Amino acid sequence: MITAADYKFHERDSTDDTWTETVFQIFSVPELGISGNIYVLTRPNLGVCHCSIEIHQGLCMHPWQLHHNDSQMHMRCPEDFSDFTLPNGLTFKAHSEREQEWSYTSRDGLCSLELKSSAVCDPTDARDPNQVPQASNGEVKGYAGWNNGHLEGKSRVVGTLKLRDKSYTIDCIEGVNKSWGPRNDWGNKGASWIHVDLGEDLTAFLVLDLDIEGRQVRYGSLKYGYVLVGGERRPLLSGEMTATRSDMLVTSAKVRFEDDQGDVYEAVGQTIAAGPWYNFNPSSVGYQCLLRWTSGDRVGHSHIADFVGQYYLSLSMADDLYD
Repeated sequence: MITAADYKFHERDSTDDTWTETVFQIFSVPELGISGNIYVLTRPNLGVCHCSIEIHQGLCMHPWQLHHNDSQMHMRCPEDFSDFTLPNGLTFKAHSEREQEWSYTSRDGLCSLELKSSAVCDPTDARDPNQVPQASNGEVKGYAGWNNGHLEGKSRVVGTLKLRDKSYTIDCIEGVNKSWGPRNDWGNKGASWIHVDLGEDLTAFLVLDLDIEGRQVRYGSLKYGYVLVGGERRPLLSGEMTATRSDMLVTSAKVRFEDDQGDVYEAVGQTIAAGPWYNFNPSSVGYQCLLRWTSGDRVGHSHIADFVGQYYLSLSMADDLYD
């Protein structure tokens, strides 16, 4: 069960240099095709942290096309991960497990954010079999990071974005994530975080395996997830997705998933914003795409984030060496 204390640093072996705690918030302005995120990665035993704030509009095929990309590392780790200010201009406060607040002004003053994040359901604990049937023995197969500690949530995010000489109002349903535990960050794996929003009373979250075969991305089995139906959270028992893409960025997707009551959902998504995010973590890249989802007469907007280790990309995509 997730509590407010999970936004603080957790008890840990003080000699473990790989201990990592992160917090991640997505936001968007769907009507203008604006997609953004805030990510903070800390190594409390080493006393350092890394932070990335990334914003793009429309289809950005290359990193240099992103509209704001502030990534700074080797800053001093905060004492309290639930209430801190970093030298890059980011302030964060977790009022509870359901309420968080973000403020950011870039060093040159060209970008600023004021965001409040309010959960639309209790955050999911990936280790709790009452919330995640796939964790029947307290562990989800496939990635140790989920089993150290992983909070997954959906929030209504409201606030303002100022970028260069323009201002935008933010009011969206988007994902929030908090993790903790030992992590080597070797970059040898891939996985996809998928949010499917179909209006106020129907929204879902899935984690799928991601593999690269013959230089083509393939989405594998459901690791875990849930659907929120009229305010009721139901765990997912199965899920699958196919997608078209340009380079590594999803341009369209079809998703199907089934909850624990036997109800099956299908949706089709068309990308309205996409960007390659190569610096949220030196070991990995995030291909974040904002989609317009439809299912019958239902319409909504939310994100796919394909996270792929750069080591895995080299193994799977690079040309053969020549003599």
